[in-house]
Amino acid sequence: MAKKTNHSTRKHALLSASGATRWMNCTPSARLEDKFLESKGGKEPDSPYAKEGTLAHEFGDVTLRLLNGEINDKVAQQEFIKLRANEFYTDEMEEEVDKYVTYVWETLISSQRTTPGAELIIEKRFDFSHIVENGFGTGDATIISDGVMDVQDLKYGKGIKVDADNNPQLMLYGLGALREFDLSYEIHTVRLTIVQPRLDHISAWDISVADLEEWGEKQVKPKAKKAYKGEGKKHAGEWCKWCKVKAMCDTLAEENIKLAQHDFKDPHLLTEKQILAVYKQIPMLTDWANSVEKYVLYEAVKGKSWSGYKVVEGRSIRKWTDEDKIKELLKAEGFTEEKYLKMSLEGIGKIEKLLGKVDFKEKLNPFVNKPPGKPTLTSQNDKRPAMGIEQAKEDFKEN
Repeated sequence: MAKKTNHSTRKHALLSASGATRWMNCTPSARLEDKFLESKGGKEPDSPYAKEGTLAHEFGDVTLRLLNGEINDKVAQQEFIKLRANEFYTDEMEEEVDKYVTYVWETLISSQRTTPGAELIIEKRFDFSHIVENGFGTGDATIISDGVMDVQDLKYGKGIKVDADNNPQLMLYGLGALREFDLSYEIHTVRLTIVQPRLDHISAWDISVADLEEWGEKQVKPKAKKAYKGEGKKHAGEWCKWCKVKAMCDTLAEENIKLAQHDFKDPHLLTEKQILAVYKQIPMLTDWANSVEKYVLYEAVKGKSWSGYKVVEGRSIRKWTDEDKIKELLKAEGFTEEKYLKMSLEGIGKIEKLLGKVDFKEKLNPFVNKPPGKPTLTSQNDKRPAMGIEQAKEDFKEN
């Protein structure tokens, strides 16, 4: 019987595949993060989002192993009971992960039509140390057949849409998978796939084996050597968002302080080019400022004294501890229910789940109004169609 993966305890490499965008663009960052964590006593505690993602991957892992015949139904049900007891579990999680599982399984069935011996490898640790010093990472699902190898990754988060095109994390997984399976199958194409179920987003991108290997040798290997040694210049950019030392980074601070100086000028005195430069940098500036705020508070709570500042109790929101008891007391005081209870129809999403998408569309769509979204400025690369300028003006006034 195949051994189940323990997601919460699996190791991560210094130059991880998931952090490749960061250490490839800012080669000193991996060692700086490592030293910072070491000074704080080791591993940084996982965020609630990370714990939620880990649980979602566990559901996907167990479900796929059951379908693949690696565990029987009794073992799977025992695992599901444990997973459903997790504080981050919701019914929605199983429904969303099932979208990922369905996609993986349908891809496998399709591959087996052309290659009867095609196989599904679940939660496999891939070694790509021939490109990156001590490099390894765990692929969620890999389907291997003659011709095409499909490396699939579950992204449970819904904050940022992630695409497979030129995705360094999946490309490194692909290099590790090729190293292990290329001799057993005649593979000429690696398909990288990201399934982001909560956004109903699936992104797939093909790259030839030759191009992938060339990328590894010419693009990754030289940068990985510098990154492993902690060498090279720090470089600020959108990859800083996930950096563990961004709050203390002098390069990022310098970049953002330059930008912040524009805030003291009348925008009408800036050129169009300068205004767009400021606008483009706002997400990084905001994220950096928030990270500094969190770091200062975190250290203060642990006992560090910051000159001119102190820790105080913030605003608190009152909550009932026993709503049923409150209802009993109010009823005893002579109040009718309409005085202290409010009733409203559940949200559209919940009603759609209740009826099912087909019945919902047939019976309730005529009663649903979807007003146009608030005008939002975004990159020209965004796939959404541009709004007509007059419509945008009207919508902006209304909002």
